[in-house]
Amino acid sequence: MKYIFGVDGGGTGCRVALTSQTGQILAKSEGGPANIETSFIKARKNILETCLKALKSAKISKNELTNSFAVLGLAGSNLGNYAEELAKNLPFSKNIILNDGEITLEGAIGPSDGCIGALGTGSVFVGRKNGSTKLIGGWGFNLSDDGSGSKLGKELMRLSIRCHDGLEKHSDVTLDLLRNFDNDIKLMVEKTKSFQPKDYALYAPQVFEALQNNDHNARNIIDSESRIIEKALIATGFSSKKPFCLIGGLGNLFLPHLSKVFKDSAIPPKGDALEGAIAIALREFQ
Repeated sequence: MKYIFGVDGGGTGCRVALTSQTGQILAKSEGGPANIETSFIKARKNILETCLKALKSAKISKNELTNSFAVLGLAGSNLGNYAEELAKNLPFSKNIILNDGEITLEGAIGPSDGCIGALGTGSVFVGRKNGSTKLIGGWGFNLSDDGSGSKLGKELMRLSIRCHDGLEKHSDVTLDLLRNFDNDIKLMVEKTKSFQPKDYALYAPQVFEALQNNDHNARNIIDSESRIIEKALIATGFSSKKPFCLIGGLGNLFLPHLSKVFKDSAIPPKGDALEGAIAIALREFQ
C-alpha cells in the first residue's frame, strides 16, 4: 500500500486527507455529505469522489486508490450494518470504518484517556478510559443528536408552533422563524417534510443570536440542551482531571452555558477529526 487516506464524513460534508506511508500530507479535499445511515448510496459516492479529488490534486493516478489504506470516521457507522456494507464496497486495499466521534476524540486529545462532545449538524459524545472507548448518543437525527444544530433548528420550529397555538408566549426568535415561512404553519409543515438534518441546522444560529438579546425562548432551548449535554458528558466518564474538549461548529457556542466544572475543565483540541483519522491510520498501518 503506497498511500493513506483519512476521511471525516458527516451530515454536512466530507473531508479527506491523502498522505504518504509516513504521514506526509500530499493533498486535502472536500466533498458532499457522507452520513451513511441517512443516505448510504450518496454518501459512498461523495466519499469516493472526494478521495479521487485528493489524488488529482496531488497529481497521482486514480488507479492508486486500490493501493491505499483508508481510515474513515463516518456519521451513521454505529447504526445498522451500514459500516459493514460500505467496507465491502470500497476500492481501497484495506479500510477501517469508525464512528466520526472516534476520530474526533483521537484528533482532539490524542491516545490518552478523556472525553469530548462533538456538536455539529449532528452530535456524539465520546470518552476513553483505560484505552476503552465509549460512545454516547450518535443514534441519528430522529431519536438522538442532542445539542446538535439539527435538533436546535427542529426545537425552534416546534416551539414556534406551540407559540402560534397559544401554548407558549412568542418572542422575537419564534416570530422571526415563522416569517421564514410567511407566517403559515401549513407551509412550514409541507416544506419540512423533505428536510434533512442539515436543513434544520440552518436555523440553529438564530437561537444563539437571539440569546444575545436575552430572548426567553432562545434561553429555554439552550438551557434545556445544555443540561442534556452535561449528562451525556458525565456518561462518557467525564473527569475534571482528564482532557475534555467541546468541539464542532456549536462547541464554543454551548460551552459558556455549561456548569462551571465543564467550563473550567475544557481545553482547546490538539487537532481535528481528520488529523485523528490519519493518526489512527498511521498506527494501524505501521
